[in-house]
Amino acid sequence: MQTKIQLESRTKIEFVKQFVEHIFPAQSTQNWATAAASELEKGSRMEDLRIRKEGLEWNPYYSATDVKRWEAARLPSSNVDFAGARYWLNMPRILVGDVTQANAQALEHLQNGADGIVFDLPSGFTETAKLLEGIQMPYCAIHFFVSDQPDYFLTSLHAFVDQKFPEENINTNFYWKGEPHLSQIVKLRKQTNFRGAGVLVANKETAADQLATALQEAVARVERLKELGLSAEDATSHISFLLQLGNDFFLEAVKLRVLRALWNAILVAYQVKSSKPLFIHALSNPQVNGAFQPHENLIKETYAAMAAILGGCDGLTTEPEDYKNPTMVRMARNTSSVLREESFFSLVADPLAGSYLVEQLTKNLAEETWAKFQLLTQA
Repeated sequence: MQTKIQLESRTKIEFVKQFVEHIFPAQSTQNWATAAASELEKGSRMEDLRIRKEGLEWNPYYSATDVKRWEAARLPSSNVDFAGARYWLNMPRILVGDVTQANAQALEHLQNGADGIVFDLPSGFTETAKLLEGIQMPYCAIHFFVSDQPDYFLTSLHAFVDQKFPEENINTNFYWKGEPHLSQIVKLRKQTNFRGAGVLVANKETAADQLATALQEAVARVERLKELGLSAEDATSHISFLLQLGNDFFLEAVKLRVLRALWNAILVAYQVKSSKPLFIHALSNPQVNGAFQPHENLIKETYAAMAAILGGCDGLTTEPEDYKNPTMVRMARNTSSVLREESFFSLVADPLAGSYLVEQLTKNLAEETWAKFQLLTQA
């Protein structure tokens, strides 16, 4: 009886499959090209339909036969118990001027949907305890943009954490706007989620140049940390990246995928088997153009945030066009919350996986980036 039911079920499935294939026959790239050619204006060429941006070229159409999946670019499912499969930290940026005001802004963000804060510190900053007053660092992420002469700040941050949270781990990254002071980093108490050698990914002419330069800078910092006595595992665990988001949805998402995959390849070269997961922070700078007001930046930060989340960011900052406008600040902070709580971007670990365009772009950008990275490291 059971065998008969199984055979009947299999027959039904095969019938449905044949019916679907009859109604929607399999298509090839050549089928698409033939159809497109018939609709092109006289004098136009298929070559004119190719997309060219930031040193990359891709076709307007791909089929399954054109693309092979690159498993190294797969995004892992989140291991955060209370989160969905795709988890990121909503982290507003605060430009620190008046310390009391900066502290109040941070507490307001954390009480209204933010998961952490990025403090952009002025040169020679010294008021660490006042800035962090009332912030429960083990329960949120507190990252810093640091510049020149940060030794006192690093020492005072270490003392503050040891006094307030001696038995707990903190989630803290340093992103260096100038030359990193790595000799101070190795003196700080070892924390599970402390990354002291964060790289600000500089804008370059092409996407491959941008990522290759960032990887080369990260490797240089790893080598310096090894010279200071850290193992390869500990040195690589201090690396994180902060990437500013541009306006091309697919390209920005692919940049994050490539950066993570190639960093994992570098870990293999260092023979690191149990490094902490790489932290990639995505930042959407404000965009203001009078022709697209009043909500241009809200639109830009929304699709930039979508690209970053789908590309695998771990931290996300969407900046308002006016930091003095409380409504714009709230809207920028809430962009991430809406995408998580109302648009359900957190439910799928890697929603772009399997997209023929994304897979092909990822492969092309990775190959170009790796070639340029090798040239930089050999120079």
